[in-house]
Amino acid sequence: MSLRNLFGTLRRSREKRQDNDETFKEARKEILNNLREVHRSVKLLPLTSLTNDQAAEYNIRCHDLRLRTDGRSSATAQTYFKPWTLEKLEQFPLDLDDPDTKKSIRTNEACFADLDEERSRESTGELDPERDDSGLLLSSVFVCEYTWHARRTTGVEHTLDDLSGWFGRSFNNTIIKERYMNMAMFTDPGSDPLASPPLSFEDAWYPNQPEGQELPHINLIVTHEGVCDNNILRSELLVLVGVMRTRLGRVELQDHVVAPVLLTSCTNNLKARILIAYFDGKELVVLKSPLHDFYTPGARETNFRLFLLYMCSQAVGDTKALLRPMVKEEHATD
Repeated sequence: MSLRNLFGTLRRSREKRQDNDETFKEARKEILNNLREVHRSVKLLPLTSLTNDQAAEYNIRCHDLRLRTDGRSSATAQTYFKPWTLEKLEQFPLDLDDPDTKKSIRTNEACFADLDEERSRESTGELDPERDDSGLLLSSVFVCEYTWHARRTTGVEHTLDDLSGWFGRSFNNTIIKERYMNMAMFTDPGSDPLASPPLSFEDAWYPNQPEGQELPHINLIVTHEGVCDNNILRSELLVLVGVMRTRLGRVELQDHVVAPVLLTSCTNNLKARILIAYFDGKELVVLKSPLHDFYTPGARETNFRLFLLYMCSQAVGDTKALLRPMVKEEHATD
């Protein structure tokens, strides 16, 4: 090949690469605009929760998520979190020889015993809503099980977050911006922002990656200081979208177009659920498990382990790939 032909080939290759870069940037900009529109519409909702049909009116597609112990993922959506199997979790039993772990477990068991006794005294068989703060207890135990309690291992990692490759981080502008947190915490869009049960952010983790290889996935826990049904809460949606917008706004993640979120959502009346969400460019896709009961010792033994399988999920999937073609439109500003 002559030098002239070689230089011509290199020039065309460079121009094609530049065109691809510009196409990606335009598509990514469109994704961020669409995500902002979903955020704005949810923020203005006059409802505190939505059915699946109501959510669809706001470009939110909800799917049922059946929590399972075999590590398999739902076939109805993209996979960005690969849960542990129960067999893998059982390879790392609690280290009851560790004094701090043993003390923490006894404290948690005593708290649950007090709640069980209190509930037995109520005529309804349920906790008094006026004094029920069991959602906070649930989230606290999840944090203990995941980040504090030592596990028997042969390696240097001794807690589930370390063993599963997640790094704990306090809530800051790398996880969710403060103004997005405030939107979610004040869940009623009416004149009285405290009319709905308050939401609190408990803890968050991101994949523990080498420097310069940051992934957009986030794994977090929130508590709703009230009870809810199986409908998705407006506040949960605001958490999910707020995290996504924050993550995709980071310079370090400018090559990514998807910011997957795994949310453990605890409520009073000793119930919790798992939400897994991502934005496909047009719609917010949410996989939502039913509310799981932590009322009895048997239910707690089963469901704490089940939820930990998902909290220990491996961050997977191509978050740099466009999930659908983008069409440029005009959008209102934030």
